[in-house]
Amino acid sequence: MKILIHKIFNPVILLVIGLFFLSCSSDKIPEDQIIAKVGDKIITADEFKSSYEFSLKTLRLGPNPRKQYLDYMINELLISNEGYAQGFNKSKYVSDRMKNRTENNLLESFYLKHVHAKVKVPDEKVEDALKKASVKFRLLIYPTPSLQKAAEVYDQASLSNLGDYIDKQIKKLEVKNVKRENFESDWMDYMEMPPEMFAYIQNLEMGKPSEPVPFNNGYAIFQVIEIKREAIKTDELKYGAKRKKMYVRLYNVESDKIVHKVMDSLLTPLDIRLSNSTIDQMLKPMMEWIDAGVTKKGSIVKNLQQTSDTSKNYLKQLKKLLPQKLYSSVDGTTTVEDYLNYMNYHRKNIIESKDLNDLKNRLITEIGTMIKNKKFIDIAKNEGFLDSSKVKNDLEIWEEKWTYDVFRDHLVQSINVTDEEMKSYFKHRWKELPISDVDTTKFYKYKDDVYNAILFEKHKAIIDKDLEEFKKKYDVWINYDLLNKLQLNDTNKSNETSVLVIKNFTGEFLVPTVDTKWLYY
Repeated sequence: MKILIHKIFNPVILLVIGLFFLSCSSDKIPEDQIIAKVGDKIITADEFKSSYEFSLKTLRLGPNPRKQYLDYMINELLISNEGYAQGFNKSKYVSDRMKNRTENNLLESFYLKHVHAKVKVPDEKVEDALKKASVKFRLLIYPTPSLQKAAEVYDQASLSNLGDYIDKQIKKLEVKNVKRENFESDWMDYMEMPPEMFAYIQNLEMGKPSEPVPFNNGYAIFQVIEIKREAIKTDELKYGAKRKKMYVRLYNVESDKIVHKVMDSLLTPLDIRLSNSTIDQMLKPMMEWIDAGVTKKGSIVKNLQQTSDTSKNYLKQLKKLLPQKLYSSVDGTTTVEDYLNYMNYHRKNIIESKDLNDLKNRLITEIGTMIKNKKFIDIAKNEGFLDSSKVKNDLEIWEEKWTYDVFRDHLVQSINVTDEEMKSYFKHRWKELPISDVDTTKFYKYKDDVYNAILFEKHKAIIDKDLEEFKKKYDVWINYDLLNKLQLNDTNKSNETSVLVIKNFTGEFLVPTVDTKWLYY
């Protein structure tokens, strides 16, 4: 399903938040906070509220949106209960997701205790940063691989200016479509520059090249081409959007400093040694796979293990590398296969690589992140966060959701839609399709719509029948008084808006919401 973002009608709001968990923090839930019971499982008022308010608006329509949404949640728990009874909670689909969610929860717990709890951003620091950030710069940036090369560029650019030097270098290039503008930055304030870079820039005379400055694993020469000063009101130093935005920026800077300090103290004793030879062997086949299109789902290692003599060479090369040592430490050896298993849930950054050099930088960074995360997760485990009620409750509701997902798919796996059924539907029932201006002579044009309509009908028939049986097996109880009195953000306007909430720490959905398959395919 495609989610379209409109400015006025049918809005979908994507909230990226820093919250941890919204499930109840008490192991013993008070009876008056339980909104429904399904077999031996419950739906708390907090779970219902967060799921309801953070769901797609189509799930909250009708004369009684609360009851309709709760019915969907109850139906999902009925299916989930039977999934547990038949062992589907032990399936690979569920266990893989539980492992990843568990590790992310532990990692988040570590950061909350050892990083975010220690961040302090005084008011005066925010105000000072706002004043500094009101001055913005546009720069010419000429990067070089070494200090020696940067010194040579500086000597030449000092004869006139950096712009003239760049123009002369462009004329020497055989590559077309390279312009001076390619070396110009967007508007930047001091927060968007490394400290050593800003130290040079802030007092640099406009039109004069800087001395060599450390930049992106090399050195660069800078030149200020424009400066603008934005007015800032006294009130904006105390409150408002600008202040909030600056607070977040400073908060992130301070938390990064703490993370690096913690990393140094924990990782230095590990004596980590990367195998540059293995990394270099990975680059070419990985880049070819990225260019060809690495699958965004499924097991990367399983894909490689299934390669044969007829498979692409880059796949065969990567398969041979699976047992190779990627790095060693006092804790042991980690192989290419270990990293690629980690990459299953962290592939986005790697598959966005533009070339071999970019891939190498990203790969080394991701390996470092994997090492860091593993150590932080181990610490969180040892500190007992797996036993915390917040982590346990979060994992419990997600396990129920994923067990529902996999068992529901199992219930309807035998569904088949034939061409004859689709043609008959289109001939006799085309008016039921959620589309307008149907050209009844062009079946091919609406084939997908017809297929989904029939699939939904068959799916619903099977699920409705199974639900009747599950209701006989698992008692359902609803606290109607709590359902009706519960304070929700469910005004008519709110129910016309879809609010999807993800955690900024991991990009995961904060809470499970009701499956849209109750309404359509």
